[in-house]
Amino acid sequence: MKFSFQSCIILFFASIIGFTACKKLDDEPSNIGRITQISRLYISFLDYDPNNSSLKNMMIVDPADTNNLDNIYQYLSPAKGGGPILFDANAKAVFQASITAQDTFLQVIPFANDIYGIPGTSGAIGYRGFTNVKGLAYYTFSQQTSATSATTIPFLLAVTTNGSNNSMLYGVSTPSGKTGSKGGAPIIDKQISLGNMIASSLTLLNTDDKNEKLVLVGFDSDETKSGSGFAVYSTLKQQLIDKARDTIVNSDNFKPMMRVYVKGKTKLGPVSYAPNKGLLAVTSGTEVLFFKDPKTLFSGAKDKMNVEPDYVVSGANIGLEKPWGVAIDDRLDEGKFFYVSDLTNRTISRFPLVGLGDGNLKPDIAAKTYGSLNPNYIFLDGRSTPNF
Repeated sequence: MKFSFQSCIILFFASIIGFTACKKLDDEPSNIGRITQISRLYISFLDYDPNNSSLKNMMIVDPADTNNLDNIYQYLSPAKGGGPILFDANAKAVFQASITAQDTFLQVIPFANDIYGIPGTSGAIGYRGFTNVKGLAYYTFSQQTSATSATTIPFLLAVTTNGSNNSMLYGVSTPSGKTGSKGGAPIIDKQISLGNMIASSLTLLNTDDKNEKLVLVGFDSDETKSGSGFAVYSTLKQQLIDKARDTIVNSDNFKPMMRVYVKGKTKLGPVSYAPNKGLLAVTSGTEVLFFKDPKTLFSGAKDKMNVEPDYVVSGANIGLEKPWGVAIDDRLDEGKFFYVSDLTNRTISRFPLVGLGDGNLKPDIAAKTYGSLNPNYIFLDGRSTPNF
């Protein structure tokens, strides 16, 4: 079905946490088995107009792995200019930050129906530090307390930068319970200084212990002035679980175990981590960089200098001028694509994962636009066997 703004049925809630969705019932995927194959692309749009309360700055392309990117849900998100966006299947919620310094809220949008990807009413977590958010992540700690029960504590993480060599990592436990004016419980569990760094992204890397995640923070520059790259931190569980809450952690007590400096690349953008595929992608300038075997790349105790990407997607064929958001479909068998937003062309393009070594890769679906909206960050939810 061709996308049309006029064909949508608009459900508008005229409050600050208003939420709008549009989709016709006959737009639902008819593929046999599609109900157990999830491929949803979340798009966070830059657009915000205080004088236009119906401007929709979030969309979900569902499914995103068929022959077009036209099948969409369209939403009015309260974010004042859509920034980093994240979906977590355990949380059954979308998390979205803003790109404007005036917006100090993280949006929490729970799913009313996970099977069909229908979000419910949004809520917001407000804190003065939630400005210039560069990345979001969701961490879950689980501990068996008996043969039949376990304690689970989820955290929403956000990395921010003020643009003058000062970045922070914030941890918010049970984020769904922190929306609105709850009173009593502190909003922030941990404020962790990342020191003299201009952060550009946030990603959690898997380890052999599901409760232990490595924190990967991309940066434009740090105190060494050695270029752009990634800092890897290994004490996330210690800070969030083992130590007392409501503490401010200085950078001397949260030091990276190592750093990786990317040779000749600057202004690193958002990151997509695909552990099943053994890939990590990041945008840089006019290129999309891919690194193989991130588990090995981001391990060790010594910094790695002048690391070159394994694949560089660039050239006339890719049709990108300023690639920004990137998302890899990490499903083992069904994941065949990666997606890129372009800030200059205001487009989403889809590329095959096969042929990354060619570099000047032709998109599978090129330059998809959504009216005059400006796609910014994107996130791909790909699940082969979802647990509904």
